[in-house]
Amino acid sequence: MENATFKQPVFVRDDGHGIQKIDCAMDAIEFLEEWPVERRGLLHAAASDACYSAYDGRKSVEAAHKAFATWAHRVGVIEAVPAAPPWMTGPKIQGDYLLESDG
Repeated sequence: MENATFKQPVFVRDDGHGIQKIDCAMDAIEFLEEWPVERRGLLHAAASDACYSAYDGRKSVEAAHKAFATWAHRVGVIEAVPAAPPWMTGPKIQGDYLLESDG
């Protein structure tokens, strides 16, 4: 099995649970499996197939990411989550000194 983690997560709106972060093929599979049967279609089937195939290592993780994101956009559940502001991700400062990071 290939490492099926997405390079960038997909954020989707889930009825009753707020916003859900989908960051791997298995998360996408679980979300797709919970989707109501009566609302599924060809795009849902294609996204499911791509995600299962990426999880099994038969397709690339990028293909699964693209298929899932396309499906989520088409059905209207994708959420645009803004990037964290620089003050949350910038270098840490303590007192008057900039702390060096380990990496």
